Amino acid sequence: MSNEAGQTARSRVGRWILLTFALIFVLLPIVWLALGSLKTRNAALALPPQFVFTPDFSAYTKIISQGFLGAFQNSLTIALTNVVLTLLLGVPAAFAISRMRGRTQETLSFWLLSIRMAPAFAIILPLYVLFKSTGLLDTPIAVAMAHLTLTLPLAIWMLVTYFRTIPEDLDQAALLDGANALQVLWMVVIPIARPMLASVAIIVFMTSWNEFLLAFILSSRNAQTVPVAIASMAGTMSFDWPLIAAVSIVSMIPALIFVGFAQRHIVSGLGSGAVK
Repeated sequence: MSNEAGQTARSRVGRWILLTFALIFVLLPIVWLALGSLKTRNAALALPPQFVFTPDFSAYTKIISQGFLGAFQNSLTIALTNVVLTLLLGVPAAFAISRMRGRTQETLSFWLLSIRMAPAFAIILPLYVLFKSTGLLDTPIAVAMAHLTLTLPLAIWMLVTYFRTIPEDLDQAALLDGANALQVLWMVVIPIARPMLASVAIIVFMTSWNEFLLAFILSSRNAQTVPVAIASMAGTMSFDWPLIAAVSIVSMIPALIFVGFAQRHIVSGLGSGAVK
């Protein structure tokens, strides 16, 4: 018994040590950004780093005075629009594919996965020409639609895998009760799949919120997102590191709020989805 107790204690200590290193690895860059955002430009670039200093909040005031709120609004609009469009289009498509059988299902699944694996440079030029000819270039809707090429195939692929785990007997029971295919999806499948839908929404939101290349090519001023705005602040000779750090810190807040909101649905879905 003493040997087992000693092994248990050592395993707990080992887990706590690994957890501590993991937290340091994850949180250290965020803490470093937060400290840098509260320094002056000279103090932020000083070597060795200054850990004792007088906080300076001027970088956060520059976010408002220099018009960065527009970039935050664009990023939030694009990310939320992408989440809504991805779920509206992806959920019915994934449900239909998951209930198919034979070669058609395999072909569609491979086609969707191949789109997701295609490099972004392969779609930038066609999208640029399309949006320029339709007058949508440098608009949030253009960037959101471009992000669909990244998020929609991924969402369908994830949802197809999940919908296959839902017994088709539930579909048949609902059909015998007089429900049509759309009602089966809305009243039977979606309540069960709420945790997965919340997970997909988080992934889609984070992908769209952090995406840089498509937003950089398809926007110049009116649809500029936060990653593009941060990149534009990095000059060739000098750059405002406290301002970059402040914008980076503030850009985490909407993402954390959305993830926290979606996680509540994951927990509630796990508890009530199967009962419904």
